[in-house]
Amino acid sequence: MAKRIGMKFGEAMGVGSEDWLWTEPEIAIGELNGPLGQSMASLMGQSAGFSRFFCLVDGGKQVKPVTLMVPKVHLKKTIDVQIFGGPVQAGIADGVLDAVESGLIPKNQVEDIGIICLVWIDPRLSTMKDADFNEIYRNNRSAMKEAIEKALTGKPSVKDLLKEDRRKPRHMYFNAEKDRWQF
Repeated sequence: MAKRIGMKFGEAMGVGSEDWLWTEPEIAIGELNGPLGQSMASLMGQSAGFSRFFCLVDGGKQVKPVTLMVPKVHLKKTIDVQIFGGPVQAGIADGVLDAVESGLIPKNQVEDIGIICLVWIDPRLSTMKDADFNEIYRNNRSAMKEAIEKALTGKPSVKDLLKEDRRKPRHMYFNAEKDRWQF
């Protein structure tokens, strides 16, 4: 019998060569015959500007395990939808397959589990001239595999989080040297 996953959560930052090329997938992974499957079915409805995508490897080839991608930004223009439906979706799908190929997700469970993936990319991308969409693809691919790994291995552990110096924020928008938030 395969080991139950239950429902687990993870995230990762895909660091880009420029700040507007960063990505951040946040995932829930679990059995389709439980709360995660119910959540996926509920999310299949669309709302204005927040389309959901089943991740495809290519047209007509849905990734396994089934992965529902939910943009965390408003898709206002056709180019926004094309970016999410192109390099972002392809990167997320290949990151899922990388997790299967590496054994993080057992091949014998791919039909029984699903992934909900919230994805953030910088809204400025749709206005950039000569944006490197190949880098967006690569960043999403590596970050998705990392998010799955973190979810399935419980990283970071609460022990690791509690041993950090928490006297000041440790957030990427906080400059500890200047003791101020930077946006």
